Amino acid sequence: MGLLSVDLLITLQILPVFFSNCLFLALYDSVILLKHMVLFLSRSKSGRGEWRRMLTSEGLRCVWNSFLLDAYKQVKLGGEAPNSSVIHIAKDSDGSSSSWKNVGGKCGTKCHLLDFANSERPLVVNFGSATPPFTSQLSAFSKLVEEFSGVADFLLVYIDEAHPSDGWAAPGISPSSFEVKKHRSQEERCAAAHQLLEHFSLPPQCQVVADCMDNNANVAYGVSFERVCIVQRQKIAYLGGKGPFFYNLQEVRLWLEQNFSKR
Repeated sequence: MGLLSVDLLITLQILPVFFSNCLFLALYDSVILLKHMVLFLSRSKSGRGEWRRMLTSEGLRCVWNSFLLDAYKQVKLGGEAPNSSVIHIAKDSDGSSSSWKNVGGKCGTKCHLLDFANSERPLVVNFGSATPPFTSQLSAFSKLVEEFSGVADFLLVYIDEAHPSDGWAAPGISPSSFEVKKHRSQEERCAAAHQLLEHFSLPPQCQVVADCMDNNANVAYGVSFERVCIVQRQKIAYLGGKGPFFYNLQEVRLWLEQNFSKR
């Protein structure tokens, strides 16, 4: 009965924000539909593109699951940082990924998230996949790495695809987005991480890993779409909000500036 009461309480807490997200998706679809109608009536060639609805049954399921992940996440501010299993993605010295063909379709070495943490230096962990705002903020994340790598370590964790092209696909509204299908194997997830690095070069100081196919890092940190956190002395020193609406790298910059000087 106790667990049932907790589940019911969490459901009641989720419902208002879930419905607000549904309303946002409905308004978004309405605006895009109106835009397409105007372009069609004006006989503009730009209006002949494919229209992808966001308010779909698949979309609603993904949004609901994202709130459940956030509600049941293991990570808490000030608490122990989960040491999730991940797969290391090899990079060239210039920060780009090694050619996927060169690794024969195999994944890198299996390791743990806290393997990249120093006993004293903070570890900035950035979770996401090939979808904005994560991809559109990678340039800002790269600047953080370059400016604060003297006092902090950085790790990018590639997780389950937020908007796979064969699932809840998002419209190609940004040059920073590209299509990736659902990951059906660890090799496909590692390949997607390599593809991300081919599109966006990261500073060599930033390590890159992929979540395992059981999504243990995603579940432990309640990521779902994107999230950023800071681990220091094996504890969560900063816990960013749930993406996409509360994914904020500016807060990370502020935390680093308040606690450390640029070097």
